[in-house]
Amino acid sequence: MSISWSVEEHRGVAVMAVAGFLGNNAVGRFSDGFGWVVARSTGPVVLDLTELLGWSAEGETAVMQAATRLRGGRGPLGLCGLDHLEVADGWADRPGSMAVYPDLAAALEARQPPVG
Repeated sequence: MSISWSVEEHRGVAVMAVAGFLGNNAVGRFSDGFGWVVARSTGPVVLDLTELLGWSAEGETAVMQAATRLRGGRGPLGLCGLDHLEVADGWADRPGSMAVYPDLAAALEARQPPVG
């Protein structure tokens, strides 16, 4: 099994939803997809991993590396839907370029600009 991904825009926040299994054979597809999202959006980015069935060590590393690809004041990469995934000890030392939220609603609330 591999991954699938989709993107939706929520008031200036690009949400990349990832489903399937992010194993070694899917890292390239994930990285290419994330690059596509970053190139076509200008605001914050959130990875919604709610539908991700699992990941290998390489897949988990690819998610951590994705956070380093955001530049230009776009804020940290938002992550949600991690509660069902096994997370390596390295997440405790994750770079300041990631922010973890319990769900997509919380991520959007934190990342969207105020309505005004």
